[in-house]
Amino acid sequence: MLVGIIMFIALFVLLLSGMPIAGALGLVGLGSIIILDVNLLKGISSVVWNNSTNFVLAAAPLFVLMGEIMVRSGTSAKFYRAISVWVRWLPGGLLQANLAACTIFAAVSGSSVATAATMGTVAIPEMVRLKYDKGLIYGSLAAGGTLGILIPPSIAMIIYGSLTNESVGRLFIGGIIPGFLMAAMFAVYIMIRAALDKKIAPVEASSKMTPRELLLSTYDIAPTMLLLIVIIGGIYLGWATPTEIAALGVAFSLLIAVGTRQYSWQKFGQSLIYTVSMTSMLLFVIIGAQVFSFALFSWGATFEIATQVVSLQTHPLVVWTLVIIAYLFLGMFIDAISMMVLTVMVVQPIIVQLGFDSLWFGVTLVLLLEIGLITPPVGLNLYAIKAVADDASFKQIVSGSFPFVILLLVGILFLTIFPQLVLWLPSKIF
Repeated sequence: MLVGIIMFIALFVLLLSGMPIAGALGLVGLGSIIILDVNLLKGISSVVWNNSTNFVLAAAPLFVLMGEIMVRSGTSAKFYRAISVWVRWLPGGLLQANLAACTIFAAVSGSSVATAATMGTVAIPEMVRLKYDKGLIYGSLAAGGTLGILIPPSIAMIIYGSLTNESVGRLFIGGIIPGFLMAAMFAVYIMIRAALDKKIAPVEASSKMTPRELLLSTYDIAPTMLLLIVIIGGIYLGWATPTEIAALGVAFSLLIAVGTRQYSWQKFGQSLIYTVSMTSMLLFVIIGAQVFSFALFSWGATFEIATQVVSLQTHPLVVWTLVIIAYLFLGMFIDAISMMVLTVMVVQPIIVQLGFDSLWFGVTLVLLLEIGLITPPVGLNLYAIKAVADDASFKQIVSGSFPFVILLLVGILFLTIFPQLVLWLPSKIF
């Protein structure tokens, strides 16, 4: 127990010094192993090799590449404009378009930041021109983008599955109901706000859909929806593994991109470069976390921490509440993926020993990670919106996102009271 505490203190000291999280995790892990037994260094090679060649992790770069192709081909921008035609009649108008577009695009992107930034680029100028409430513009985009790591495919779920040996397919299916539940909660909130204050969402004169708009919008929506059907349908029906579905998704997105006639070899090269840079960073963080976890396990700290927590004479829900508080705190300072790889190898065994389901915890953990994406000072979605909204103040973005933080916490409460929201669909399929 003491060794584990010392290792975590050393880790946070290195992180505060500015060292990259992958380096800090690896350095503390290697140092701890050397102190314990130099011969254990032989085990590090196995850790690095097993993670570098993990077939499940191959899905992550493929889903990133798929999302990049959709963005750089202009398909995502057309999709947003088309969705806005279909939902602008709802209370909240284009604010509902933000949520609907983010929800669906999240299912083909897998990345929260990419979803928020992509939709923000298209939506913000038009909504500012129409004099929508700026706080809700930024908040709806930042919060809608968080659905990118909950609705499948989800890079966070792929990493959780690789770290805990949980089925990625089951995680994907388990995230569907919570993902659309959160999207519905966000939409209802916007409706209520729009009903109480007409000024936040001005009613457009052309709010009715013309036959021409219907035809053109259907043409622009169809490619993304077909890709969504390929991904979720393939996983739902068990046609292929998530990695194989990801490869198929890349091929399908390339066909869509070629069809737009706006995608070039240069843009394809840019997509590849971004994919390599992002996934290389993720892989190094995962390897560093595995070295750190191997050191904790070798010292017996993982088992001791789990045993100490389980032996406490307290209700499991009390421990779960403390876990939630800890993740909310960490989410203010550490990005979502880094927070997951840093903690899951210690927390997941504790949660399972307390009687909670590992699949349920994986999906609920992703929901917790979402909150960190829209809470300062290190909420990446907040900075993604700031990057595409030059005249927005950071205070406006944070205040506009705060109500959605509350809604995400309500979502966690629902999943805690009704775990079948996560477990029912996977149990019917697998």
